[in-house]
Amino acid sequence: MRFLKPSFRSLIFCLVLGASVATAETVFWVSPAGRDQNDGSKAAPVATVARAAELVRSARAAHPAEAVTVWLGEGTYPLLDGFSFGPADSGTASAPVVWRGVERARVRFIGARPVGRDRLKPVRDPVLLARMAPEARGQIMELDLAAEGVRLAKAFPDYQREPSDLFSIFHEGRRLALSRWPNGEYGYTTMKRVVSSGSFKPRQAEGGVFEYREDRPERWLAAVAEGGAWVRGFWRVPWVAETLRVKTIDPAGRTLGLAVSVPEGIGSKYSKLVEGTRVGDGKETWFALNLLEEIDQPGEWSVDFKRGKLFIWLPVSARNSPLFIADSAAPLLGFNGVSYFTLRDVALGLNAGDGITISDGEAVQIAGCMLTGVVRRGIVIREGRLHRLQSCDISEIGLTGLDLLGGDRSTLSPSGFEIINNHFWRIALNAPLPALTVGSNASNQNIVGARVANNRIHDVSYSGITFAGNDNVFEFNEIYRVGLDGGDLGSFYTTGGWTSRGNVVRGNFLHHSENSNAIYADDGSSGLLVEDNLIYRTESGIFIGGGHDHIVRRNLVVSAPRAFHVDDRGISRKYVATDRRLRGDLDSVPYTESPWRERYPALLSILDRDPSVPQGNVLTGNFAVGCTTLTRRSGRPETLAGFTIENNFELPDAAVFKDVANLDFTTPASAGLPAISLTRYGLQRDSFRPTLPERDMAQLRDGDTRRKAFDSQQDVDSYKRR
Repeated sequence: MRFLKPSFRSLIFCLVLGASVATAETVFWVSPAGRDQNDGSKAAPVATVARAAELVRSARAAHPAEAVTVWLGEGTYPLLDGFSFGPADSGTASAPVVWRGVERARVRFIGARPVGRDRLKPVRDPVLLARMAPEARGQIMELDLAAEGVRLAKAFPDYQREPSDLFSIFHEGRRLALSRWPNGEYGYTTMKRVVSSGSFKPRQAEGGVFEYREDRPERWLAAVAEGGAWVRGFWRVPWVAETLRVKTIDPAGRTLGLAVSVPEGIGSKYSKLVEGTRVGDGKETWFALNLLEEIDQPGEWSVDFKRGKLFIWLPVSARNSPLFIADSAAPLLGFNGVSYFTLRDVALGLNAGDGITISDGEAVQIAGCMLTGVVRRGIVIREGRLHRLQSCDISEIGLTGLDLLGGDRSTLSPSGFEIINNHFWRIALNAPLPALTVGSNASNQNIVGARVANNRIHDVSYSGITFAGNDNVFEFNEIYRVGLDGGDLGSFYTTGGWTSRGNVVRGNFLHHSENSNAIYADDGSSGLLVEDNLIYRTESGIFIGGGHDHIVRRNLVVSAPRAFHVDDRGISRKYVATDRRLRGDLDSVPYTESPWRERYPALLSILDRDPSVPQGNVLTGNFAVGCTTLTRRSGRPETLAGFTIENNFELPDAAVFKDVANLDFTTPASAGLPAISLTRYGLQRDSFRPTLPERDMAQLRDGDTRRKAFDSQQDVDSYKRR
């Protein structure tokens, strides 16, 4: 297993960041205790980000050859509608603009505003009091949303896949939980039996009906009568969660009817169809949300859309510290067409929209920052060149932590993006989404030449990194405790299609994710190089689903049910020349022209044979230790002939390692295994990250990562083979 030298791009960024040392420099100071009428000197700082930006623009216009540094003093900077930087805020390669906090833990940009304690009133309405849990009566307070001017308070629709834009409540920097039954971040019940799948077409009036297990739904009859009850669940497959309004509850029959249908109807995809209804398997998980009746502990809240009221059981400490409401859909910070700009050493968060968005421009760097408490996406990067995220801590994010697109697929021109040495954890809390989305699938993969390295990613509801596109490198990342609220996923997951080639997954440490395949090339994704990865305690090690031209070499898989899986799913799923997804992807790029024809010559002949049959895959020189099965071959021998599986090595017992339970992979030289040092994986010390957080070893040993245990072979088996 090899360690690569820092890239040339990394050296360029160091030079850019240090350029202000060698050039003339203008310096401004900002402090919440300052005044915008001041001149921005250290002795007379301005008070707001907006005023500091005006000073920077004036200085850059007057002295374009001078670098500019803005020092942000200790305190909180409210950005209630976000703030957007534009081209005029840019620097140049020789004269960059740097905005820098004096110390990131003491410099905070927030998108939330405090709510006065006097604005909250006890609930007096006897009708509402009767609906509350007995223990909550006298505890729940109400807030008039219109009087408070709260935005993002529109009622949920009858159907939604991702949670709707709704304001959020924070206290002491922590987002408070919308009421939920069953309680708990991953609290679920299951359908006992599907009575009717409903329409198989989405959002039709014929919603599904199911029998529930507990008597709890009887408490929600008043909310249902007012059209104000919703449930969210994995109604058909364990990777799609949808929220639906409840239309009916029948306590006598213990049935719950949904207002509209979901695509393909409710009931497990893998259960049989009886008289037009998929009967289900009794394992489909769901929960109720945003019900006054289910506020039963401090910190929970709900919204009554009909009455325009917020109901909340205040945390005990809220008597002395305020609540904060975040109700803007705007990004907290936007960079639109900005170049040679660095933001460093700042804490950001408490926002209902995205955290940071970067579009177009060149060499925007976010470094040494902390982003936490964002309801939607953490960081979004769209187009531009050489943008960089380095040594940031990103946590408590509702949707994906990073969403990345850039470069030009038609010419294979690289984006030059670098995502380096960041810590992502507690990501995708609101929906089963990946922590990082680097491209996504065959219809959304315009990402070329990005490097994602030395990141630590853990405690994620779905996949660690979903990727597609071309020539992207993923190396030396550490990913664990993923797949906490979904199924059929990977620590690395790709479904990019035939043209998603040139991507490299190299030298990563993937562990403690027993509901996740470590590296999953799904649905015909092709041309992936997988090498030198260390994999421990995952559902499968490397899982290849029907694609072409993968190279899998020198990987070490430890204590997994199976080290490798290969299949010919393209045959049963008809991955042929007329497949809309795969052929559409192929036709979207000039694969017969330069530089594609030279870079990916295998595409020139892909339609000359049956593309549903896997071809050109090689698995060699890999190691499996303590795995139940070395390689599971799913399909017919003649159609799996496109997998060359040779010179792989197997040892039956993980006891060959010194102390694998505590991640000590030391082995005697006689074992013939590669030497392993965990110091190469994940976070590294640098100028933005002087210390490293410890792994929680007790959680790794004892934590549950099989909440929705799912073997992806089950989905392969759901299609009849030809």
